[in-house]
This record gives sequence, C-alpha cells and structure tokens, in this order.
Amino acid sequence: MFGRPFWTLATTFGIALTVLAADPVAADKNTKPNQPNVQGESFTYEENGKVLIAIDASFEANGAHLSAKKIRLNSVDGTVLAEGNVVYTTKSLRIIGEQVMLDPKADLVIAKNVKFGRNPFYFTAEELRLEKGDKTMSGVRLWNNEPQEYGMSLGIREVHFSEKDNWLTFKGVTPRLMGMPFFYLPYYGQDGYQDIPYELHLDTGSRDAQGRYLRTTTLVRQTDNKSLWLGALVDYYGRSGLLIGPAIKYDNRKQSPKGNPWHGSFQTGFINDRGDLEIDSFGRTPGRNRSFATGEISGVTNNGIEIAGQVYATSDPNFVRNFRPHEIENLGLPQATFEAIKPLAGGYLSGNLVAKVDNYQDVVQKLPEVRFDLLETPSAISGFNQRTFLTATYLTQRPSESLPLANFATETGSNSAWSTARLDAYYGLSYPITVRDYLTFKPVAGVRATDWSSGLNNRGNTAKVMAQAGFDVEGLATGSWDLKSDKWGIDGMRHTVRPFIQYRTLPGANQKVGELAQSDRNVALSAFREIDLADRTDPAAVTSTQVARIGIRNTLATRDTENGNRELLRFDILKDWSNNDSQLSTSATDIQTHLRLTPANWVAIDYFDRRGKNSSRSVETLQSIAFNSGDYWKATLGLFEQSEGLYPAKQYWMQGEIRLNSVFTAFLNANYDSLVHAFTSESIGIIQRIGNSWEIEYGFYKRVTIYNDGSLGLSLRVRLFKF
Repeated sequence: MFGRPFWTLATTFGIALTVLAADPVAADKNTKPNQPNVQGESFTYEENGKVLIAIDASFEANGAHLSAKKIRLNSVDGTVLAEGNVVYTTKSLRIIGEQVMLDPKADLVIAKNVKFGRNPFYFTAEELRLEKGDKTMSGVRLWNNEPQEYGMSLGIREVHFSEKDNWLTFKGVTPRLMGMPFFYLPYYGQDGYQDIPYELHLDTGSRDAQGRYLRTTTLVRQTDNKSLWLGALVDYYGRSGLLIGPAIKYDNRKQSPKGNPWHGSFQTGFINDRGDLEIDSFGRTPGRNRSFATGEISGVTNNGIEIAGQVYATSDPNFVRNFRPHEIENLGLPQATFEAIKPLAGGYLSGNLVAKVDNYQDVVQKLPEVRFDLLETPSAISGFNQRTFLTATYLTQRPSESLPLANFATETGSNSAWSTARLDAYYGLSYPITVRDYLTFKPVAGVRATDWSSGLNNRGNTAKVMAQAGFDVEGLATGSWDLKSDKWGIDGMRHTVRPFIQYRTLPGANQKVGELAQSDRNVALSAFREIDLADRTDPAAVTSTQVARIGIRNTLATRDTENGNRELLRFDILKDWSNNDSQLSTSATDIQTHLRLTPANWVAIDYFDRRGKNSSRSVETLQSIAFNSGDYWKATLGLFEQSEGLYPAKQYWMQGEIRLNSVFTAFLNANYDSLVHAFTSESIGIIQRIGNSWEIEYGFYKRVTIYNDGSLGLSLRVRLFKF
C-alpha cells in the first residue's frame, strides 16, 4: 500500500542506543587523571591543584575525543566535565551538546542538550544518560536534516533501555508536522532493539462525494509469532461515514530467509454510505451498504510447490475508486485466483482456480483446472524435440444477477449461463536446425484434441481435433562501426537485424464454430495472440486453418561503461495474417510498428503504431517523449489516439517532476481530451521527503468524469517508510 510502518521510526533510536551501548564510557578506568592528554589555549587549577581547567580545549583518551569551550578534569574522583560547544566522539558515536559529564569509576555518562546522528536523521535530547549498561534519553526529538521547529519531527518524552531486562520503552511519543502535534502514544515497550512491531498507514485529503477523509490501516506483530501481523483498517469520510474492517499480514522472509519464504495479506472493509450515491460505470446506483476485500498469498512449501493467489471483491464497481483509490494499481478484474505449481517428471504439474466474486462483472470461472506441461525437451527420436500438455477443467459463466449485461449473448454465443467440463491434450514435435550462424529453421508439427461435456445452448457432448504443421525461421545480421561521440555518450556502434517468419496450417480448426463457449476472449486489440497451437489458451477460439506472422527486429547499440551496452535505437515491425481467426485481432492483418530512440541517457522517444487490415491510416498510435536528468528533474509528454472500436480516443498527457532540494519535489500532471476539448484531470503539488523513509504529498487536483463536475479538490497523502 503505502510502505512500512510509522512507528518504525523509533527503531532508529534503538540503533543509536545500540551504538552507545558498544562504547558507554570512553575513558579507561585505569587512566591516571593527573596525567591527561589535554590541549588548550589556557590552563588553571582549582581546589589546591586537584582540578584542572582548560579553556578552548580538547581531551583524548582511548580513541575518544572531547572538545569544548571549557573542560574540567578532577584528579580526585576522575570525573571530566565539558561545557560549551561540546563535541564528544568515539569510533561509533558523535555527540554535540552544551554539557557532557564523564565518570569512569561509576560507569556513567550524562550529556545535556545534545544533538547527535548523521544526515538525514538528527536527534536532539534534553538529557542523555548512560549508566552501567542502562540508557535513558529524555526530551527526545527526531528531525529530518538540521533541526528546525517548522519541519517534521518525532518527539519522545523519555526513551529507556534496561540492559538487565533487555527491555526498551518509549514514553510520550508525539509526531509533529509544521511544529503541530497530530498524534500521541503515551507508552510503548518491547524486547530489545528489534524492529518496532507496529505498522500504521495514513492517507488524508478531500473528495467531492465522500468529503474530507482520513484513511488508516494499523497492523500489530504478534509476540508469539513474529511473522504474523493482525490489525484493522478504520477510515472516516466526512460525508459518507465510517469504514471499518479487519486486516492481516503474514511474512516470514526475514525470520527464515533460507527457509521456505511465505508472504500474504488480507483486508476487508464495510461502510454504510450516508453520502450522495453516484451511478457506477454500468449505469447502476449502488446500495447504501458497500464493502470490499483484497488479499494475496505467495510462497513455497517444503516439497517445492509454489503457490500464489489473489482475491479482489467489491460490492459495486466504484467502491475502490471512491474509498481506496490507491489500491487500483494492484488490482485487476474482481475475481479470486489461486495457482499451485510443482516440478514433476521434467515438466510442471499445476492447479488453477478462477472464481467470480461479484454480481456485476462477467468472469469465466475455472472450478478448477488441473494441468501438466512438458516443455520443449529432447524426444526419443534423435534430433527431435517434443512438447506436450494435458488439462482437465470445469468452466462456467453466468450473466450478472443484479445487472444482466446486454452483450453477454454477443460475447459468448449463449443465451443463458453455461457450464462444461473440458479435457484438452496436445503432443507435438519440432526439429531445430542451425543452417548457418545467421539462420535458424525449426519445422513444427502437432495434434490437439479437446472434449467438452456440453456445448452452447443445450448442445451435448462435443469434441474437436486439430492438427498443426508449420515452421519458425529467424535470421541474424550484424554490423559494427568505430564511431565515437563524447557529447552523446557514443563509443562505437553495433546494428543487429533479426527477420523472422512463423507459419502454421491448422487442419480441423474450423470445426464446431459457434457451437462451443469461448473461455478466453480478446480484450486488448493491441496485443497479438500466440501463433503456435500449443500456446493457445482456448481451443474453442481457434477457428482459422492458416495463420502466419512476419516481422523484423532491429537494434542499434553502443558501449556503456556501467551496463556494458546502451540501446540507441529499437525498430520492430510485425504483421499477422489469418484466414478466419477469432482469437486474433478483429483486424486480422494488423501491422504493428514500434520505434524507440534513445540518442542520450537523458532523452527517450517512443512511437507505437497499429494499422488495420481495411484502413489506409493508423487505427491506434501511442507517442511519447521523455526527459530525465537523473536525480533532479524528469518530464514526459505523450499522445494516445484510437479510431477503432466503440470508444474513439485522442488523449494528450503531461507528467513532470522537479527536485527543488534534498527535501522538496514539485510535480505536475495533466490529461487533455481533444475530442471533448477539455482537461479530464489535473494535479499540482509538492512531495516532501523525510529522510530516506517518509514522503508527504500535498497538492490540488481536478478530475472530470461523467459522474463528476470537476470541482477542485485538496489532497494530503503520507507514505511512511517506503523502501
């Protein structure tokens, strides 16, 4: 979500105290006080010569250095008192303060009004006390960069560590923004200097429909299981009300880095929305009771089974956008997925589950799918490679109960919900041939057989057998030139050209057209589908008896001192052809062109073009130019244009950031729709970095949709401990 916990800041105190623990008192107990290594501008004696006073002096003993306006050394009790611009350093510690007292006999160090640490973190404390292994700091403040009252700081009334009990405590914890406190924790304690077992994620701002809001997610690590975190999310929205729900996280990667890594999370929230309800993207008004759930899991078992899963469910399409919009970049269609994979007999055995978890989105469910894949390996026939798979799955799809979609029959070919068991198998051979260093040729042949227990619209058991024969051929040509340009960072050039052709003839592919439900439909016109029959995910969608792809990949590169080489120019052109393939784009002979030019490290020009079968002009283009100075500023300008489909588009966008200093970064984002002649979104603001871990983003934004009048909003977002 937003990164690591808020209270982990306190860990830094533990680190600092650990450093102090390593060297609590610099002076050797056996050092004779009457023989100090003292230098200064002037010297005087008090108490009959028992006390040496040095002005503008420095004192060294056992690798420690002490300097101050005034140093007082007592030869009777062995104490050292330094006052005024005191700097006390050891191999692992540096303290700047007004006063430092050292008592080697009592194993005691007391420092007053001190500042210590290193950029970007600095600590200030009214008193720092180290006594016989115990450490206490009172009046503590943690600052970013140099201490300044109107910056951001974390205040702690007292920090104490007991060496005997190995117990670290914090009292009166108060974070401050612009000098003003915005939270208070009276007491916190834990064992030793381990990670702080709390995570607090904060996000605040204002939205037109929901009003001013504060979003929080709090997790607490369990003492009996340090991999398990339990907590809750609590959000308050001025117009919509209170959103609450549990949260859980499990992560053992730190506890057992060499064992079987597991990590996962789950959170859910519910709200009775008392605000003004907006219609969603399907034209439906949601109910007052709204909810969501998200979760993921990933890990490896003791016997080598890899497991991954994700769940995303919402009561209505606009829930996440209205209440937790920062989740959107991690989510896909509302559904639950789970997959387990295990190496077996030179291949992979896998299980896959896809389930529908909403009442408004059409999802083809796999309940479940079991599959064995043997990737391309040498066969029993010399020189030939083999490839095979076998799958068994149960597929089902139904219209949404609350919102029957008008295009369900058009998309599926079925007038009602459908379900079927499916068995699918493939076996193929290939014979790779290297003609020369510049040419490879691979003939391919195979057979795929599929059986469905039920076809569309009450059709019974249906089977389909397809064969494939074809080839993959790829050439390689290179050229090199000893061309140099210090201005553009060019040290020699190398051009690589890779022309290729893929061709398949697919006897039997035109069987059962329109009789079988398709479980995999084309959702992205820009993406070419696979050519090889063994790579097609849905045999029902393979309807062409001939398919081909031809293309050329070009790369122009130069030497790079850091990465070995740097790409200067990339130019690829691809063209697909089929005689009747519903799984390919609707324009089956689209031509795709991609050009990327990087003449220097700080500029990149990108151009993507898709030209349709029956069009004399481009049906889709994506153009952008990006500038990046490294750590100081970056900017991107772009244009997306599409003339095909139900929703033509012509969008300009601009994104820019400039680093004002080590703390502040300004940003500007804008999208302009030239078809409606209006900006659809604009935002401008500041990102403030607190050390290497905190980020505070605040600014103004404006977003225009068919549900929103585009009124100006104010947003404040805190990202804590972002690694």
